[in-house]
Order: sequence, then structure tokens, then C-alpha cells
Amino acid sequence: MEDWLEPDSALHRISERIEGVEEGQGRHEEKLDSFRGGLHGVQADVVRLSSEVTNVRQEIAELESAVTDTRQTLDTFIEQYGRDREVSKAQAELSRLTTEWHANFAQRKQTRALARGLVHTLTAQAIYRNVVNTATVRACSEERLLLEPTYWLAPATMAVAAKFRNEDEQGGRARAHACALDAAKANLFFSLTCSRLGDENEAAAWMDLYLQSLDPDELGQDFFVVLDAIASRELGEKALGYAQQAMARWNRGNSHLVIGADTTPDMRGGTHLESRLMNLRSRIAENRYTALRETCGDHQWEVLRGGWELATVPDMTLSYLRRVFPDGVDGVDTPVSGGGHVESALERLIDQLELDEADMRVKMRRLERIIEHEGDLEEAVRAHESSLAPDSAPVALITLLDQAVFEPDEVRLGPPARLMALRAIWPGLENVAQRFIALSQHRLPRHITLSVAGWSCRVATDLRLMVEPEPLVDELTTYIEQQTQVQSDAVVRRWPRVVAALVIGAFSGALVVPFVDGVARWIFALLTIGIFTWPIWEIWSLPLRKKHVRDQGNRLRYEAVTTLVKALRQHEDFFEEWREAMGQLTSLTQWGMQHEHK
Repeated sequence: MEDWLEPDSALHRISERIEGVEEGQGRHEEKLDSFRGGLHGVQADVVRLSSEVTNVRQEIAELESAVTDTRQTLDTFIEQYGRDREVSKAQAELSRLTTEWHANFAQRKQTRALARGLVHTLTAQAIYRNVVNTATVRACSEERLLLEPTYWLAPATMAVAAKFRNEDEQGGRARAHACALDAAKANLFFSLTCSRLGDENEAAAWMDLYLQSLDPDELGQDFFVVLDAIASRELGEKALGYAQQAMARWNRGNSHLVIGADTTPDMRGGTHLESRLMNLRSRIAENRYTALRETCGDHQWEVLRGGWELATVPDMTLSYLRRVFPDGVDGVDTPVSGGGHVESALERLIDQLELDEADMRVKMRRLERIIEHEGDLEEAVRAHESSLAPDSAPVALITLLDQAVFEPDEVRLGPPARLMALRAIWPGLENVAQRFIALSQHRLPRHITLSVAGWSCRVATDLRLMVEPEPLVDELTTYIEQQTQVQSDAVVRRWPRVVAALVIGAFSGALVVPFVDGVARWIFALLTIGIFTWPIWEIWSLPLRKKHVRDQGNRLRYEAVTTLVKALRQHEDFFEEWREAMGQLTSLTQWGMQHEHK
């Protein structure tokens, strides 16, 4: 009975535990259900929060876009404000400068108008015919002097008026006053005025004073027009002579044009004329004198090439001058010009602004560019710089003469003025050409060395002392044949190699081949056969190797002889052309002497 009761009690206890587990599971399921409900609520909150975050992001993006637009608008406004401020400042400053301009320089416009009228030929005719009262002329000129006492044109105008009234004393004082204010402009004005009024002697005297007052290293742009007028003989023969003397004097005193006797011209330096003439020299093309170049060697050829090219300077210079000045150094006898250059020079001189006027005018133009470009300073600066006259800077005499002769398109000079520039630099140009020929003669050797295939010979450069090519060819042929025979005799049977090959072959056949099997045996067998074959070839190939050496010697002899013959022929042509080119110096000198004999 007790055995049956014990399982029942165990089952009872298990059943109670199961019921307890079920009760606990029920409680846990209730907790899980409540937890699931909480999770659903959290999920709903997360979804709602994500939607709110998305809305916030959209609002932030819209705000950023609005901020960017606002920033761009603000930057545009600030930029426009800055440009408007620059425009306002420019307008105010331009207004101030305009007022100052009219206050300080308005009278000069009337002075220029009066001067322009007084120097006109019709005005002189009207005065001499009593169409205009000379008292009126005097009153107008004196009024200009009173209104502009520091402007050189006012007393210069008064001097012209005094000339019309034959008041020499008053005219002299007025001229002295004008020269005291600006000697160069006053002298040029009186020279041009006298020329226009027909007094060539006085025009020449004033032109001489004007030329003496110039700085040859800083010639103004007015000098170009004046030079055209002088060269065209519009100021008379005396003025032309004074100008030629002045330019010759400037040349002698200009270190850039004076050529010392102790200096040596060089292709990489020298005076300005030397550089110009060196650029005109003829160059040896790469396909010319190839055989001579090959046999001379690089160093010797460079010396010869430099001397040959120096010798071509007179001929190439003469060709250039004949092309640019086809009528010679004196040109053709052209009639005296009708006065157009004098009129142009006089108009340019009268209209030329003074330094204070020019500075203020530049400032006003810069302000106008700022207003035109609506305050854009960079664009205004570029526009202002592009509007400046490129020819406003002074030019040195060396530049003027150089461009007139070698770059005629770069200067606004007529043919007579360019011929005058050529005559001015002719002594220096001829001297440079002579010195180039002297240097070329110094570089001309008496003999040169030709080397072909290890054989060398000295050849005279004087065509009268040159030997015939046949002896040199025979000597070269003998030398190569002897060298070939020596090389052929050096080809002998190399017995040490034969013995070594036989020993190695015997060792391989006796000690290696019998003790290896398979593929290795065949390899060593073939190797042994090859080793034994090579001594046989070494013994029987001796005639073939000697023949190969002789064939190479024959080819070398043919090529060497051909090269030598070409080199000798080119040597003759080369030095003949060299001496003919040096002889062209006489033609260049004779071409320039046409002017000296007249």
C-alpha cells in the first residue's frame, strides 16, 4: 500500500507544481501583454517623433535657403553699395577737378586758339593787307600774357604779334620770356612759325637752338614730326644742315653708338648696331658642308662656322639696305614738301598739354572710366590703361635711329626722315661691318685638319696653295690598306682555345656521358659533339675570317675616300665663299660713299 501511495503523492506534488507554473505563466503572459501594449505605444510615439523630425528638417532646409538668399541679396547690396559709393566719390572728385580745371586752365584754350590763328598764313596776309588792325592783334596777345603769365605760349604769341607790328624790342623781350618758361617748346614754336611765314634763315636759327636744347636720350614724340619736316626740307637747307650736325654730335656723344677701337664684337653681345648686323648675317644650313663638318670635328667646325657667318655681314647688310632704301643712301631728288609736316608739328605743339594739365587730365580720365564702368575699379583700371597712348613715352636717339633703319614700320617717319637716320648712323654701321670683317679675317686659319677613319691631314685654306686631292686620296687609301692588312694578319688560329675545347670534350665524353642515364645522357652527348665541332670550325674558318676583315677594310676605304673627296670639294667652296663674302665690304663702303661724295 505504501508503495502505491508514494507515486500518488509524487504525482500530486508534480501536478501542484504544474499548476503553479501555469499560474506563473499566466501572470507572465499578462505582463507580456501589458509590455506589448507599451511597445505599441512607444512605436506610435517614435513614428510621430520621426514625422516631427522630418518636418523640422524641412523647416531647417527652408530656413537655410532663405538665409542663403538673404546672404546673396546682402552681398549684392553691399557690392552695389560699394560701387555706388565709388561712383559717387568719382563724380564728386570729377566735379571738383572740372571746376579746378576751368579755374586754372580755361584761359589756355583761348591762348591756343589765338596762337593757332596768329600763325596761320591767312592771318599774316590779312594783317599785311590792313584787313586786321595790328592794335587789335597786340591787345589780344597782351591780354593773353596778362591772363597766363606762366604759360610759355602766351609770351610766344605776343612775340608773333610784335613781329607783325615790327616791334623788335618788344618782340625780343617776349621771346626771351617764352624761352625762360620753356626753351625747347618756345624755340620750336618760333622755328615753325618763321618757316610758315617764309623766313627760312630765322627758322633755321631757331631750329638750331631747339636742337641744342634737346636731350638725345629723351626725345619727345614731337621730334618725329619735326624730323619729318626737316628731312622734307620744309624748314630750308640750313635747318637740314643744323639737324644733321646735331645728330652727328649726338652720335659721337652717345656711348651706345660710339664703337671703341679696343673692343671686340662678339655674337653674344656688343653695341646695338652690332646686334642688328649680327641678326642680318647668313646662317649655314644643317644640310650644307656635311662632309666638311664631319671631317673637321665639332670644335674646329664651330670656329670656322662663326668666322664664315661673320664674313657674310656686309653682303647681307647691303642686301637689306638696298631692299629698304632702293634709291640709295641719298634717295631721289624729291621736291620740297608743301608744308604739311610743319603744319602738323605746329598744331601738335600748340595743342600739347603742359605737365600740370596732363596730370589733371589723366586723373579726370581715370574718374570718368570709374563712372562709365559703374564703380567697377578693376574694369576701370583696365580701360584706363588701354586708353593711354602707347607713344607718349620719350624715346632715345639710339632707339629712334635703330627703328627708322631696321624697323621702319615701328616708327611714323617718312622716307626722307628714314634716309636721314641712315646717314646719321652710317659711320657707325660701316665701322661695325669693318670690325666684323677684321674678326672674320682673324678667325680664318691658314690650315685646317681633316680626319677620316683615324687618318688626318692638314689642308691649306688659301686656294692658291691647295694640293690636288689625288695624293691625299692615295695616302688615305694606303693608310687604310695597311690597317686592314694588320687586322687581317692579326686573325690567326687560337690554339689555346682549341686545346681547351678538346680537353673539355674528352672529359665530358669519358667521365660524364657513360655515367648518366636518360635525357641527361643525350644532352651531354650533344654538348660533347658541339665541343669537338668547334675546334674543327676554328681551324678551317681562318680564310673566311680573313676575308671578312678585308671586306670590311674595302668598305671602310670606299666610304673614307668618298667622304674625303666630298670634304675637299666642300672645303674649296667654303673658303672661296668666305673670301668672296669678305670682299663685299668694299661694295658696302662704295654704296655708302655715294652720300659722302655729294
